[in-house]
Amino acid sequence: MKHPLKSWLPFLLLILVGVAAYWNSFDGVFLYDDVHSIRDNPHICRLWPLSESMSLPLWSTGMTVDGRPLLSLSFALNHALLGPEPRGYHLVNLLIHIAAGLLLFGVVRRTLDLPQFRERYEGSGCWIAMATAAIWLVHPLQTESVTYIVQRAESLMGLLFLLTMYCAIRGLRGEKSGRWYAATVLACACGMGVKQTMFSAPLLVILYDYIFTDGLALPAKAGQAASLPRSAGRGLQDPLSVARARLPSVASEARRMGRARGRFYAALCSTWLIVFAIIVATWQESTSDFVSISPLRYLLTQPLVLLQYLRLAVWPSPLVLSYGWTLEDQWPRIVFPALAILGMLAVMFRGIVRRKWYGFVLAWFFLILAPTSSIAPMRQAIFEHRMYLSLAAAVMLAVLGAEYAVRKFATDPKRRAAVGGCLALASVIVLGYRTHDRNRDYHSQLRIWQDNVTHRPESHVAHNNLGHALQALGRSREAAEHCREALRIDPMDADAHNNLGNALQALGDLREAMQHYREAVRLNPRHAEALYNYGVALEAGGQPGDALSHYRKAVRIDPDLVDARYNLGNRLLALGQPQEAIEQYRQVLLREPDYAGAHKNWGVALLYLGRNDEAIVHGLQAVRINPADASAHNNLGAIYQESGRLPDAIRHFEEALRLKPEYSVARENLRETRRMKDEG
Repeated sequence: MKHPLKSWLPFLLLILVGVAAYWNSFDGVFLYDDVHSIRDNPHICRLWPLSESMSLPLWSTGMTVDGRPLLSLSFALNHALLGPEPRGYHLVNLLIHIAAGLLLFGVVRRTLDLPQFRERYEGSGCWIAMATAAIWLVHPLQTESVTYIVQRAESLMGLLFLLTMYCAIRGLRGEKSGRWYAATVLACACGMGVKQTMFSAPLLVILYDYIFTDGLALPAKAGQAASLPRSAGRGLQDPLSVARARLPSVASEARRMGRARGRFYAALCSTWLIVFAIIVATWQESTSDFVSISPLRYLLTQPLVLLQYLRLAVWPSPLVLSYGWTLEDQWPRIVFPALAILGMLAVMFRGIVRRKWYGFVLAWFFLILAPTSSIAPMRQAIFEHRMYLSLAAAVMLAVLGAEYAVRKFATDPKRRAAVGGCLALASVIVLGYRTHDRNRDYHSQLRIWQDNVTHRPESHVAHNNLGHALQALGRSREAAEHCREALRIDPMDADAHNNLGNALQALGDLREAMQHYREAVRLNPRHAEALYNYGVALEAGGQPGDALSHYRKAVRIDPDLVDARYNLGNRLLALGQPQEAIEQYRQVLLREPDYAGAHKNWGVALLYLGRNDEAIVHGLQAVRINPADASAHNNLGAIYQESGRLPDAIRHFEEALRLKPEYSVARENLRETRRMKDEG
């Protein structure tokens, strides 16, 4: 009898290697698309209504949560259960990745346990499956899907994809088929709501059935069941007669199974309707790249991209967030990679026609990458996270190849097991160390973009984001240099113009800063941040009227841009429109309840309207949130003074001066309030 621990050992080992490789990922920060889709996304701060937690207001914005409602819902649940800090998101990402690894183990193990493989891999199938899953779990190419928080889009979709395959395999093998079929369809439908590359899952389920279980040929198999060998039997009926007698029932059962499987396929393929509905709902964003990017040139670029993916699977270095990969226009860089990929496709089709395992493995690689590596153009030709699931095919081929070589050169079973185990262990240790090392790059914005620029200096995205990171650290001159380099590579990058404007404004060059803000808005009229920054520059340049119009435009385009709303409220308050200003402050606090400035100035607006008691409430909130803000204490003191509460007013004026001794307004207010108190 097998010891229970032996049954659980593969699962425990897979969990152990996953945690060992990624434990330092918890120190990672919000990066790049994390900022807009998670950190600054107010919609995921509420679970209800679902339109909020699914970030439906952000559809057609181009954010990572755009058109991925269940991805956004997972972030909302994460926020509700573990809070807004990156550590909680990293924990869930790791749990998702480990669960996906366990499912991959299950898929491979159950496949190798099929009758056609059982004899060859008897006793080794479980360990081959474990080696495949372990290497896949710790491979450095997976870091972008695990450590880069927002790419939960890929890992969560991968988890649901593998769950779909696992449930389908259980159902296709006749183990309570109805329940497993229902679970398959549910998992597939959920995956479609996470990321649209789930589209290939139904195709791979059908292909698995065709290659491994002959599910598309049930009637033929039923007919063959009557072809039993004749044998004499003492006192027994002729087996051929028995088979002929049972043929009608066998054929009937085959038809029943065929109908059940047909309904299963129909239900599974119906999940495509979710993808079609999302594409229609986000049509403008979904089709925008077709206008600016040639589908043909994108297609011709992909063979070299696919070979790059395979190179990274074998030698995962260097790894970067942005490759700056331009569309190919040189025939040597198109023709030879294309011939290599066409050769692989030919092998794949040969394997499918002959129902060979390698046909399915190659189809797994190509079909999963097809939505992003075919004729449908994307802004970026290559991203490492797109290999999350396809990497399993490359690892499977490598493990089976190594197993074949070991079997060929080591005849003794014990020696084979020892050599194979050492190879697998060495691979896991080396790859796990590289993953652990790569995770450190995600610990700061500055580090990851510096590394990106070092290895891919032709990436304008990397230069732009490095400039943004340097600006956040107050290193404006260096930031400007990298933003200029980004614009040298791509003069049409609106984000780079906006970031260069920020750096120049910090350096005191307001005139050139406004030129770059203006250019950013020209290139992208819906660039809300550029409109807001342009408004700030205009206000600093003595053009408050123009600033007001830019704030209004920014808020109209992005209602969640709280800084723009706050500045709009301030301008309205300065123009003597306190009621309109209050509405802007209310909208700010709906999105960011601890925005101290909105409370502070809401109190001032209420004071103008004579609503002193309400003004005190907001003034107190402002100093509670930010007790080091001298102006908040001064404003609260003014409200108390107007309300006749002079001791409280004096106390807050004194606190304002303690925090900021040169604060002349607070000093004058304090002098006036003491005079009022002395006069009775």
